[in-house]
Amino acid sequence: MFRQMTALSLALACALCIAAAVVAEDKAAPKWAEILNPATADLPAPHGKVVWLDDFNAALALAKKEGRPLFVTLRCLPCKQCAKFDAEVLKGSNDLDPLLKQFVTVRLTSMRNVDSRILPYEDYQDLDLSWWGYFLSDSGQLYGVYGGRDEVSDSTRVSVAGLTNALAKVLAHHYDKRRAGWNIDAPVPDLKGAAKTPKQLAGWASWAKRGAREAADSECLHCHQVNEVIRQPACDAGSFDKHKDFYGWPFPENIGLTLDRDTGLMVTKVAKGSEAEKAGVKVGDEIGAAGGQRIFTQTDLRGVLHRCAGGKLELVWTHKGEVMRAALELKGDWRRTNLGWRKSVAEADVGANTGLPWPLKCSDKERKSRSVAAGRMCVKPYFPKGPTGPAGDAGLKSDDFIVAVNGDTTDVSDRAFLVWFRLKFEPGDEVKLTVIGSDGKQRELKYKAPGRSD
Repeated sequence: MFRQMTALSLALACALCIAAAVVAEDKAAPKWAEILNPATADLPAPHGKVVWLDDFNAALALAKKEGRPLFVTLRCLPCKQCAKFDAEVLKGSNDLDPLLKQFVTVRLTSMRNVDSRILPYEDYQDLDLSWWGYFLSDSGQLYGVYGGRDEVSDSTRVSVAGLTNALAKVLAHHYDKRRAGWNIDAPVPDLKGAAKTPKQLAGWASWAKRGAREAADSECLHCHQVNEVIRQPACDAGSFDKHKDFYGWPFPENIGLTLDRDTGLMVTKVAKGSEAEKAGVKVGDEIGAAGGQRIFTQTDLRGVLHRCAGGKLELVWTHKGEVMRAALELKGDWRRTNLGWRKSVAEADVGANTGLPWPLKCSDKERKSRSVAAGRMCVKPYFPKGPTGPAGDAGLKSDDFIVAVNGDTTDVSDRAFLVWFRLKFEPGDEVKLTVIGSDGKQRELKYKAPGRSD
C-alpha cells in the first residue's frame, strides 16, 4: 500500500524519525523503562457477552460511558482474503472472548462512511487488506492497529493467538493508572463538524471519473479502492514513481528482525549485518517502542516503518528485563517488499495493463505437456468470452501457454504477473509474447501495452 504524503506530512515523518535518535538527551522523552515494565492495571470484570456493534458513534458513546476501550474491525465482505481469520474472530475462543468482553467491539463492513478523524486509514491502515483492527481509548485516542499479510497469505502474519496477546497488552495499558502521565497516546480526535470520509479525499472525483464510477456509487467501497483514491492526485500530476512509491508497510524483516506471529513482538531471528544486529537486538528480546510510539503489535512496528521515510529511527526493546534503545539507520531500498499479492498495484492507474483478462498458473502436469521447466514462466491466459483485447487481437489463444515476455522468463502468474507486468511496462510499449500452442509449437506475438482504461 502506498500513501502519497504531502510535503508537510513527509517532513513531520522524517522529523519524528530523526528526533527519536537523540531522544536519550530529551528529558521529556517517554519513560520507556517505566512504561515497558509490568503494568499496574486493575482490570474490571468482563461483560456478559461479546456484542459486535455496527454503529461507531453509538459504540464510542458507550465506551465513554463505561470507560472501556474500543476494538474496531474493518472487513470488506466480498473479498476472500482474510475471510478465515475474520470468521475465527467472530466465532471467538476460550482465550479470545474474555478479552473481547472488556472492549466495546465494533465491526464495520465498508469504507464508504469511515471517518479518518477517528480511524486514520491514510496513515495507519494497509488498504490492500480486507480485514483490519483498531485499538482505541474510550475517548477515541488511537492506541494501535492489528492486521497484515505477505506474498504467502494472511496466516503468516496474523493469528487468533496474536490478536489475543495484543488485546491483553492494550487492556493493561488502558487501565494502567500511570498512563495519563506518560503522554504517549495519540491526541483525542476533534469530531466537530462533518465526518472526513473517503469521498472527501482530494482524489475522489478524478478516481471516479477515470473508470470507477460504478465503484464510487456502490454502497460497498473496498479498502483497495480507497488506496487508489489516495494515490490518484499523484497519478494525475505525473509525480507517482512506481519503482519507489508502491512500497508501503515494510516488514520487521526489512530492518533485520523476524518476530513471532503469536506472541507478536518476541524476536525469533536477527539477520546478520542488519541494522537490528548493529543495534544489539538479540533473539528472545521483545520490541516495545519505535519512533517514539508504544508498540503493541508487529503491525504497529510496520506502521512506524511505513510512516518513516528513512534516516534515523529509535528502536526500544527489552533484553532480559532491561530496557534497551538504539538508533537504526534506514537507507537505500530498505522499504522494498514483494508486491505480487497487492490488488491496488495490479489494478493501478500507473504503468501498463497486460492486455489479457487474467494470467493463470500452469500446473506441473501442464508444464510437462509443453516441456516448460520448473522455475520458468508458464502462464495460461484466461479469456472468459473468447480471446479479446490487445493480446487476443495479436493472436493469443485460450490454449496457448505464455513462456516469456520480451525474453524475460521470470516465473510469475495470477496477480503477481499483473504486478510484474505493470512495473515492467508503460502504456504504448511493445510487448512480445513467446507462447507455446496446444500443438507444442512455439511462436511470438506482438502488441502495444494498453493503459488501465484501454
